[in-house]
Amino acid sequence: MNEKDIFKIMVIDDNESIHHDFKKILKTEHADKLSRITGELFGESSEPISLPKFEIDVASQGKEGVTQIKAALDQGIHYALAFVDIRMPPGWNGIETIKHIWELDKNIQIVICTAYSDFSWEETIANLGKKDNLLILKKPFDTISVRQLACALTTKWQLAKDAQKYTSTLKQQVADRTLSLQKSLSLVKSTFESSSDGILVINNNGEIVDYNQNVVSMLQIPQPVLETKKQECFWDDIRTKLINPEDFFKQVNNKNYTSDEPSIHVIHFKNGKTFECYSQPHKLNNKIIGHIFDFRDITKRAKLEKELQHQATHDALTGLGNRIELFHGMREAIEASKKDHLNFAIIFLDLDRFKLINDSLSHLIGDKLLKDVAIRLRKAIRLEDTLARLGGDEFVVVLKNIADETQIQDKINKLIDAFKEPFVINNRLVTMTASLGVSLFPKDGSTVDILLRNADAAMYRAKARKGNNIQFYSPEMSSTSLAEFDQEMELRQAVNREEFFLCYHPQLDLTKEKVVALEALIRWNHPKKGILLPIDFIPLAEEIGLIVPIGEWALRTACKQNKAWQEQGLPPVRIAVNVSAEQFNQQNLVETIRTILKETELKPEYLELELTENVILSNKEIIRTIIELKKLGVMIAIDDFGTGYSSLSYLRKLPIDRLKIDGSFIQHIHSETDDEVIIRAVIAMAKNLNLEVLAEGVETSDQLNFLKKNQCDDAQGFYFGEPLSGVEAEFCLKNPEEIKRLAALVSDKEE
Repeated sequence: MNEKDIFKIMVIDDNESIHHDFKKILKTEHADKLSRITGELFGESSEPISLPKFEIDVASQGKEGVTQIKAALDQGIHYALAFVDIRMPPGWNGIETIKHIWELDKNIQIVICTAYSDFSWEETIANLGKKDNLLILKKPFDTISVRQLACALTTKWQLAKDAQKYTSTLKQQVADRTLSLQKSLSLVKSTFESSSDGILVINNNGEIVDYNQNVVSMLQIPQPVLETKKQECFWDDIRTKLINPEDFFKQVNNKNYTSDEPSIHVIHFKNGKTFECYSQPHKLNNKIIGHIFDFRDITKRAKLEKELQHQATHDALTGLGNRIELFHGMREAIEASKKDHLNFAIIFLDLDRFKLINDSLSHLIGDKLLKDVAIRLRKAIRLEDTLARLGGDEFVVVLKNIADETQIQDKINKLIDAFKEPFVINNRLVTMTASLGVSLFPKDGSTVDILLRNADAAMYRAKARKGNNIQFYSPEMSSTSLAEFDQEMELRQAVNREEFFLCYHPQLDLTKEKVVALEALIRWNHPKKGILLPIDFIPLAEEIGLIVPIGEWALRTACKQNKAWQEQGLPPVRIAVNVSAEQFNQQNLVETIRTILKETELKPEYLELELTENVILSNKEIIRTIIELKKLGVMIAIDDFGTGYSSLSYLRKLPIDRLKIDGSFIQHIHSETDDEVIIRAVIAMAKNLNLEVLAEGVETSDQLNFLKKNQCDDAQGFYFGEPLSGVEAEFCLKNPEEIKRLAALVSDKEE
């Protein structure tokens, strides 16, 4: 790949995690291989992902980013695109930064990354002027929107760059052809006819001096029109063929051809053709004696630009408008409603339990379901209404020209009816429901941000009522946001107050029928709510950045406990600890684990780190981290194997010790033939790669017997008992027969 095929992108944001997000979102090296291996593993076809190649540089402050851009320009290197945060205290804000960037290179495409409360588009225009290379990306943003913007704007930058180069080349061509007129009319004619463009020469008296055959064939000019030698006849003929001739002819009808400046206009013909008309003064001995018009067929390029614009404002999966298109439609609805004194409604729609579809049936099935949902929703609304997909399983409907709430209810009922019939996905019936939140203009807000935020709050209230529910916004819903803030503060205090503790879930060797490892599971002893499971607080911890210190605490506590058991003379076993993607993104993870092992004096072979396969495939740095961890001597296991995007090449190349088959596959043993096939395939694959394999979520003797029959190494699940406290785990290690006794009790309950 040539260097010119790589687009340079600058990310200027004072949040380093944003730098990492952009790099992960726009990194494409392993996407095609990942798609292919997924198909090989699960027997499904997969189209390769195709994105441009990006080289991403980052800066934490505006001045730093501008300095990097200037340094690159001094070396003749141009950035195609810059993502600029609007607020970067204490230095320049986004507006000031962009001004400095454009002082260096006015052609850089700019995306302002901003929260809802930042500068409005009107304020931004007032500060920067109306630019065609400026867009706003609202935070929080999703992967699809960022990729679409990056693809569209870098391609637009390249097209503009090519156009500039073409303009420069064409200007030189026209100058050369003008000089040729002085030497030989025949040479000029030859040059005219050899050009792939259509060329027309008009003198200062408005007479057609010359033209080539391409201008005749491309613009379909009748010969009698040209024979008149009058430019008025030529332009009159063109006027009848254009879709919107007014703007173009404001320039053409200007009889003052004394300007030295060339001009370019894009004209659209009724027959679907699009031409670029380049006009250049015709000079002889530095005196303007006329004008030269050069027509180039850019139909294909114009179509591509239109497609790129569509991609930048529409969801690639469903074809619906994305966040950019939605906000544009909402602003139009606000202006129209103010003018016509009519109301409109925002409906925030979220699919219920959609994650279950992805986890149990695959992401391909989930994508097909999203497409079908989009089709049904589109049919349920009027042409004047707006439907957009924000990302994931979230849709927004803008119901315009609503007279009263009764009419709104009728429209909402049509949306609900769209889910009455099951969806047929790959010959499987899938029943789906949705949670809807509604906000009304102007009662519930007068701006895009407020209306969308309140509709979102109402939707979450509907979700809290177990979904398949409609909720209209009410002011008291804002208190929910306050409760979420309180939960965040409680979680931060929990770290300082040491309110977390660990439970231990045994992992058994099915051949030797003994405990070989204990998985450490974190719990929160909430002072008011009692014992909370990870699902109740880990997502919030990840969101607010507490997962790293909490994860480090869990690692240190688990290693310390395992060492204590060994010092008591108990049979040595591994302690398994889950490590999140955020922890792997920490540059000091290897050193942190080395320090913990040294502090607790636990030998590395008695520590097993569990991570999901999606974490492994997220970036090269994580892969290097895994290799460094193996050098320490710790065990590496892939958790929830089978639910992500597996890659056999990574399993073969990385120093992984064990695969943990996700419990969702185990639950369907004897009920879903496909899942049994997957389990057998994973076990066989693990054996061939000399990996141990463990089955999670074992709850019945039938499941256990199936796993034994298919030579699964280890198992874990409620069949052998619930997660144990430290005291209970110690008792089981002292009394190995206790696990068999617990399993026997479960078997008795089955009978």
